[in-house]
Amino acid sequence: MLTFVISTTSFSQKQKGKFEITGKLSGFPDSTLIYLDNDSTFIINNQFHINGSLKENVKYVLLRTGNFSDYKFFWLENSAITFNAEKGKFRDAIIIGSKTQNEQNKLDSAIKTTGNEKEQSISFIRNHSNSIISANILSVYASTWGKNTSAVLYRKLSAQNKNTSYGKNILEFITLNKNVKIGDNYIDFTEPNIDGKSVNLSDFNGKVVLLEFWGSWCGPCREGNPELVKIYNEFKNDGFDILGVASEDKKEAWTAAVQKDSLTWQNVSDLKGDRNKAALIYGVSYYPTNYLIDKNGIIIAKDLRGDALRNKLIEILK
Repeated sequence: MLTFVISTTSFSQKQKGKFEITGKLSGFPDSTLIYLDNDSTFIINNQFHINGSLKENVKYVLLRTGNFSDYKFFWLENSAITFNAEKGKFRDAIIIGSKTQNEQNKLDSAIKTTGNEKEQSISFIRNHSNSIISANILSVYASTWGKNTSAVLYRKLSAQNKNTSYGKNILEFITLNKNVKIGDNYIDFTEPNIDGKSVNLSDFNGKVVLLEFWGSWCGPCREGNPELVKIYNEFKNDGFDILGVASEDKKEAWTAAVQKDSLTWQNVSDLKGDRNKAALIYGVSYYPTNYLIDKNGIIIAKDLRGDALRNKLIEILK
């Protein structure tokens, strides 16, 4: 949690447990609002100042304009920070005063030079077990890199890093993920539907079921829903069903999307966002993702859409 005191005065004396960001932002008219996470101050004469304190030693924060036309994630520490950037070029911002951000800059430079983000990121984790950046990277990419790689890298992290929220997220993924592959039996789970009733994947035993991971916020998911509705209506009387698993943290957005897109099949969500338990079990790293499960409970395909899904259903149902 951030505690802010917004000020336009100089932070002349360093205080323990405090930070000051002194910013120079060219190209913005006076009184443009600039946000640090959910707090804001004005840009005056191309400058801004934000004072505050962090309860933790370091935090990954977002500095942005109101409409997100410019934004920059960076590592904030309780120290004097300078943030210099031009309008339209926040990605190239020069940030001085955060040791953690200096480490991030070196990693970003190595990635840019080699063009290999995964290789450089894994190398960084292996060589910086105490850096919070390592825990953050692995938390973000665990589902993409898979359970085995993530477990090996997790063991490299320091005890302090394992105890962070990032570390706990990584351990949760490693614990829950079943490394599901085509040809495996489905892994059962239980989540509530919109009405709060518990629904199990095993409730669909004996049917061909499409396990569809999606989200109300996901553009490609929403764009593909009309065709999925058509396919569902074509085959629902032939032993085909769909179980939608929504990556959501707000029930209102989820409910509205289900209604607007006319998704009449069962939809469930534990409202834990990208920490959705079923998504962690199945190692979902992108949306939409789906698995096609046959009447015997065997996963027979992944990411079938449109005519590819329709033709597969014709093959196994008609």
